[in-house]
Amino acid sequence: MSINLYSRKFNVFLADVSSGMEDMRRELSDVLESAGITIKSAADGLCPDSDCSVHILGKTDIYTPGAEGFGSKAGLQFRAAKDKCSGNFKMFVWNPAGNSLAKYIKNIRRDIVENIIYSDRPSPVIFVEDLINVMNVRHADVIRHEPSDVFFIYNELDSDTAADIYNMLRDFLKVKRLALNMSSGTDYGTYISQQLSDSKIGVVYYNYAGDWAVPFARQIWKDSGGSSSKSPLVVAGNSQHATSDELVGLKGIMECVVDGQMRIPLDIKVFLDKYYQK
Repeated sequence: MSINLYSRKFNVFLADVSSGMEDMRRELSDVLESAGITIKSAADGLCPDSDCSVHILGKTDIYTPGAEGFGSKAGLQFRAAKDKCSGNFKMFVWNPAGNSLAKYIKNIRRDIVENIIYSDRPSPVIFVEDLINVMNVRHADVIRHEPSDVFFIYNELDSDTAADIYNMLRDFLKVKRLALNMSSGTDYGTYISQQLSDSKIGVVYYNYAGDWAVPFARQIWKDSGGSSSKSPLVVAGNSQHATSDELVGLKGIMECVVDGQMRIPLDIKVFLDKYYQK
């Protein structure tokens, strides 16, 4: 399972198309579904609740008043999406045939405003890759970093047991914690890098979220300099649900431990002491 700091779930409203573009719409729909993207139905309105919309341009003018396609579903949905564009909603206008000389397409491009993305990529696969990259640009929330003994990171799915471990750790160590919500729009990357460099060690903790923790730990290990990082990483799994088999791929590049919830704070303290006594 590939999960990293920069991927998040989002859904797409795939608008209706004018005559002649149905096959391209079906092909694009298949690619979006293969990429794990949820497609919203037009049955829910002209521009249903979604994170973005995709409008495929063809030979029919859906933009000019009085034109053949202006009053079609494709035309109505195009204008409804344009009215909705904001910081929380993006509109993708795809011209796969590349017929940029058509007057109505020139008008569309001339009237593009913020949060509208025009593309003439011929391949639906490449277009979807571009769409994913745009949708994964996250805003950078300001989170203050400060010196600590332990930078304790966990997925919000494991908040209940993580809170108990955090409370035990801070009885005898200075701990900075981060509960990650991977569906949020926050750019965690910069903050994690800065806080890790200000911490003696980093800890990635999990109980249920093993399929998240392993690729995530590998990602931040890489981003922080790998084996040359000044702040080593520990991956701590709660034996209530975690198993050592999940951590085989991390052995040799970072400390891995699977233990009972009450013992994990001691495991972290032992590793911290051992590392700084070298």
